[in-house]
Amino acid sequence: MVERIVAEIGERAADVPVTGVAKTADDILERIFTPTPKASPAEQAELTLRRPKQLIYCALSNRYFFWRQHITKFVLDEGHVPVVPFMLFDYYLLHTVPKETVRVACNNLIMRSDQMWVFGNLSLGVKVQIGIAKRLKKPLRYYDIADMPYRVVSVPESMLDED
Repeated sequence: MVERIVAEIGERAADVPVTGVAKTADDILERIFTPTPKASPAEQAELTLRRPKQLIYCALSNRYFFWRQHITKFVLDEGHVPVVPFMLFDYYLLHTVPKETVRVACNNLIMRSDQMWVFGNLSLGVKVQIGIAKRLKKPLRYYDIADMPYRVVSVPESMLDED
């Protein structure tokens, strides 16, 4: 417990900008222990409306289904809103919904997204999704996930293999 508090204090102290002015220990402690006010729902909505984040459609082969949460985290860490079909529809809703219904839903999500990021090797389904994004003139990025979960590497499309 104490270690967690010390780590948290260290993180907060690291966020304090160095201005060149000597600070007292009391000033620093006051900043560390002063509660940060949370934005009200209205303030959060206003911030979202003023600075909407990009919606990123994350295309990945069902072969990489198990990396869906790491990919979601990666996109969030990049400051965007991920649209990950395997997070929304699991694996065709555990085969309780026709695949075609899920494909149509995914195609609609591609249309509404601002960009498409492709993770891992290219399956036939991912190639079709890329084709839709290209026809809609969506920006595309490609990522090698061979070293997942430790790192995700941006690569040119030509470096991704076919499944």
